[in-house]
Amino acid sequence: MLVRRRRDVAAGGEIMMRRWLAAAGVCVLGAGAQAADLKIVDIKASLYLESTGKFSEPLADAAELENLAKGDGPDRRLASAVLVELTFSGEKNAAPKFATATVDVTQTNHSGQSSVTHKGFTHFVFGPDGLEHKAFLLEDATCSPLQVEVHANKSNKTLRLPFHCGG
Repeated sequence: MLVRRRRDVAAGGEIMMRRWLAAAGVCVLGAGAQAADLKIVDIKASLYLESTGKFSEPLADAAELENLAKGDGPDRRLASAVLVELTFSGEKNAAPKFATATVDVTQTNHSGQSSVTHKGFTHFVFGPDGLEHKAFLLEDATCSPLQVEVHANKSNKTLRLPFHCGG
């Protein structure tokens, strides 16, 4: 009798496990459906100008990015930090529960060694225009080339900033 009860308990545990796995599968499928509308639209970068305490206008694609930490920034101002602004699109007036975007920031030093920082963004709330903005600051980041890669569902975007500090 004791053996039979253990089998019943084991069978009950197996049934519970199957139910739990089925429920988890439904949640995963639901998450994919809700996150499907998230897309990366734009990446912009601005310099933090230490003499004014303000950010520059977004950097142009062909901007001169040499010796910024030594005072060769816009208007000959020192710039040591970079504000990265990300623009995402999604369903208008929606807050998808499981939407997630990932960002990989790669910085390569003068000897060619790369360091990668991973960031994640959640809690998107899209307004009537279907846009949401996220931002982050990179300090002491203006002497080595930066690459910012953003992944949001099946959309990807990359920004390359060829920072360099010479002699």
